[in-house]
Amino acid sequence: MGLKGRAVGWLDGPPSVHPARPDWRTWAPVAWVVVLALLINAPLLAPGFVLSYDLVFTPRQDLLPAALGLDGGFPRAVPQDAVVSVLTTLVPGMLLEKAILVSIPVLAGLGMLRLLTDVPALSARLVAATLAAWNPFVAERLVIGHWGLLLAYAMAPWALASAVDLRRGRVAAGPRMVLQIAVGSLTPSGSLLLLGLALPVAVGPGSRASAGIRALVGCGCAALALPWVLPALLSALLSDAAPTYAASAASGAGVFGLRSEGPWGPLLTALGLGGLWNADAVPDSRSWVVAPLLGVVLLLLAVIGTPSLIRSLGRAVTLWLWATAACGLLAAVLSATAEPLWASFLEMSPALGLLRDSQKLLAPLALLTSVGAGLGVAAALARVRDRSARSALLALALVVPLAALPDLAWGVGGRLTAVEYPPEWPEVRDFLAADPRPGDVVVLPWSAFRRFAWNGDRTVLDPAPRWLPRPTVVDDGLAVATPDGIVVVSGEDPRAAEVARAIAAGDDLATLLPALGIGWVLVEEGQASAIPVSATALAGMQPALRSGGLRLLATPMPAQERGLPPGTPWVVAADVLVVASLVAWAVAAALWREPRRRRGSFGTVTPS
Repeated sequence: MGLKGRAVGWLDGPPSVHPARPDWRTWAPVAWVVVLALLINAPLLAPGFVLSYDLVFTPRQDLLPAALGLDGGFPRAVPQDAVVSVLTTLVPGMLLEKAILVSIPVLAGLGMLRLLTDVPALSARLVAATLAAWNPFVAERLVIGHWGLLLAYAMAPWALASAVDLRRGRVAAGPRMVLQIAVGSLTPSGSLLLLGLALPVAVGPGSRASAGIRALVGCGCAALALPWVLPALLSALLSDAAPTYAASAASGAGVFGLRSEGPWGPLLTALGLGGLWNADAVPDSRSWVVAPLLGVVLLLLAVIGTPSLIRSLGRAVTLWLWATAACGLLAAVLSATAEPLWASFLEMSPALGLLRDSQKLLAPLALLTSVGAGLGVAAALARVRDRSARSALLALALVVPLAALPDLAWGVGGRLTAVEYPPEWPEVRDFLAADPRPGDVVVLPWSAFRRFAWNGDRTVLDPAPRWLPRPTVVDDGLAVATPDGIVVVSGEDPRAAEVARAIAAGDDLATLLPALGIGWVLVEEGQASAIPVSATALAGMQPALRSGGLRLLATPMPAQERGLPPGTPWVVAADVLVVASLVAWAVAAALWREPRRRRGSFGTVTPS
């Protein structure tokens, strides 16, 4: 008997006839999601900042050209950095970071409840919410610091639910969908994930919305990619950077491809939602044999739950979910098993460089297995007549994913903790903000990542670009340890390439830097360097400030004014246009209401 059969006890009991008075089946899944989020993030809520790989927040981040994608490199953190810059003028960076980290599992879990809002089975909603919030994809991306991608992943079920509503002709869902996609479109990868999942569902063939509404919503969603698409195009067209982007992507194909997390190979690793390229960021439990087994079991449950998914979301939407998950799985496995072919594919277009970190392509599979396995569990439980047995089986379905990945708890097994920045960091920032001498800042030693003792020697992206009130030039290449040795993936910033060449040749930086528009050198002492800096390279620099482990030097000659990069007015105009459109969509979402439906929130439905 499926989900539309008769009631089978408290797990799949009859819908409430009092939507205005939600019973415990309404709030229990919400409370469970909050408990999971706190179990993951509890130690992160202590005073201080969580610094891990790309996860870098500071008390205040200035709005600099790089935040708009105007620094010459590929705009990988656009508009993420710009949004953080604006928000940290209103909210301290420490509070903003904690709010984001807690919101990711909360939004992912509640999003599943929203997606299954018309499914009366409590078991389906509980299991789906658990799997969405607690899985290897979330764990590994938390450690590596890709919070923008995780925010997009968390918003995906919300956007998909609104897309399904719009597809069914509920036009008020259009503004909601645009705003939900906007929240998750802080990075190019997140933008593509949400647009690829939700937009075809909302405006594709079979949608009951009018052609005008579909066109309006489609344009509104597509415009959300302008903040990163436009600077990437302008950089490639005006500075001949397209070959650099493509070469960088191809050179990183093997390094950033899916990595097997056990002897069972890349396919089973991918089915278990693991495979992050950086082995140091992977929880220890991923090497357990239960990891691939659970992935296979969840996929089988998703197959069992597919008929219920079709009844809930529709055949076309279900097929689209399966298709996107299958394509992402195929691409991820291909990156591990056919590296030359994958590299050739990435080199075909600069835009394909977004796919070089192929494990992130498993996000649709994570969503599919969450919702599908939830419905599969509910379908299986509906066949069990004994109430106690159903309760025990549901408890087992909720506990097994947690037990198979226990080191996601407590800050991913203690890998994420809150620390305080030493006082020299705000001191250097204040000095540069007050000094009238012009020029950007180059940061040494020449290496993209740092290991500070005050951060427990954890690897973290150099925080200087987000701390300093001036544009910074840092090593944008990436040295990655592989079984075959250290592989250096080339960067894309032309100024960084000039500085790297000068350091390698032992040239006098005091002569070179002013011509590049750089007037300052920040030396972070005690850190490793990808390219050793010779004793003569800084001989002509003038000491400006020394505090703690930071040393600030000034060039003897003033830095040349660089001016605005080509295409800046177009980028700024596009950003203003996107912000204005979001305001308009927010107003539309507030004013545009559908006729009241007789259903409660998060899955409590009422019979018509």
